[in-house]
Amino acid sequence: MKNPNKRTKSNTIKRIANALKSESGGGFGTIFIGLAIILLAFVVLINIADYSLFTYKRNAISKAMDYAITAAVQQINKNQSRVGVANGFTEGTGETMLEGVEIDIDTAISTFLFVFYANYKPNNFSIENNLLVCSTSTLDGKLSYTIKANSEQKFDGNLDDSALIEEKINQAIVQYWPNAEDNSQVYISGNPKTNMIENGTYLFAFIKDIKIMGLYSQRNISLSSFAGAKLERL
Repeated sequence: MKNPNKRTKSNTIKRIANALKSESGGGFGTIFIGLAIILLAFVVLINIADYSLFTYKRNAISKAMDYAITAAVQQINKNQSRVGVANGFTEGTGETMLEGVEIDIDTAISTFLFVFYANYKPNNFSIENNLLVCSTSTLDGKLSYTIKANSEQKFDGNLDDSALIEEKINQAIVQYWPNAEDNSQVYISGNPKTNMIENGTYLFAFIKDIKIMGLYSQRNISLSSFAGAKLERL
């Protein structure tokens, strides 16, 4: 006859072994889940850092564009202007006439690039081959425009409806960059704030496919900016 005490001890040992085995498996499972959570948190933090760096650079480029366009729009060609700045006054009221004043497009582009790079110039960064500039002025209810990119004049003319300038700029973008995507299109008429183009001298700048490197990924964006000439200061 077997000893009942020995059977009891044997069962107890088996229960303890099973318990240890169960606890060991659960421990590894907990460790695995913990590592997965840490890895996920790390990936999320890296993505946040990557996008934050991209946003910082994009905002810096946008700010440099605003400074550049504000300076470039003041490059008036007094000889080319149909109504000179110095004598551009209405005889009856003495008010300054802001129509018929033309921008010197070549000087404006040079000024734009100089001021832009003065405010944003990291290594191996260039916008000359991706820059399109459009200058406009109005006289007798018509809008005249000149569009240049890559230092080559491609489009100039007159429009009876200033809202058509959006179409002309987008046509120029497609001609300069045939493979331009929809995100390279400029929308002017859809922005009520640009309606003032009907009453003055303006300069638009468009930079296509700016390559911005984040922490580990690269994104391409297109940016545009515009400003009106402060003719009263000339």
